[in-house]
Amino acid sequence: MKKRVSKDAWLRKGLALLRAWGEGALTLDRLAKAMRRTKGSFYHHFAGQDDFRRALLASWEEDLTSAPIRAAAAIADPLARATALSRTVRALDQDLDLAVRAWSLRDPVARAAFATVDARRLEAIEAIHAASGAANPRELAIVEYLAFVGWQQLRGTLPPDLDAADLVRRATAALAEASAARHRRSRRTPRSVAQ
Repeated sequence: MKKRVSKDAWLRKGLALLRAWGEGALTLDRLAKAMRRTKGSFYHHFAGQDDFRRALLASWEEDLTSAPIRAAAAIADPLARATALSRTVRALDQDLDLAVRAWSLRDPVARAAFATVDARRLEAIEAIHAASGAANPRELAIVEYLAFVGWQQLRGTLPPDLDAADLVRRATAALAEASAARHRRSRRTPRSVAQ
């Protein structure tokens, strides 16, 4: 008798198929064949395809968003937190993230999951900028996240000697300084004509 396969094993296999072949590969026949198990084994853990796909998206969200944000939040210093979060995120499975983003273009459930993830990621980046005293933490977070998504899309075609993470850090720092300077100028009390 074969040992029962865990729910987590089904999810890991589903994520691997998704990464390699896209959401079209997430059929019950293909999953069962890849797992070398019967469909009954699948139904032991999942009520059906929709339940499996929701669990798959929840697993992806936990691994590629929630866990890294929780780990970084434990670091008090904003610069150290930003560095740790950036290092952790860049080491994650970028191809899987792209596969889920592509899936979200065609499926409303995946779209809702990615919208939640995008919002949480932006919120985490914004919190770091706010903790560092930036005058415009939301705008900086948006620019930084846009740069990350662009890097994610282009990482295979960027020049090999380009340190994209350092480039984003320097660009974000320059934007923060320019914004702080504008903020300081706008807070100055204008002199009256009589002075």
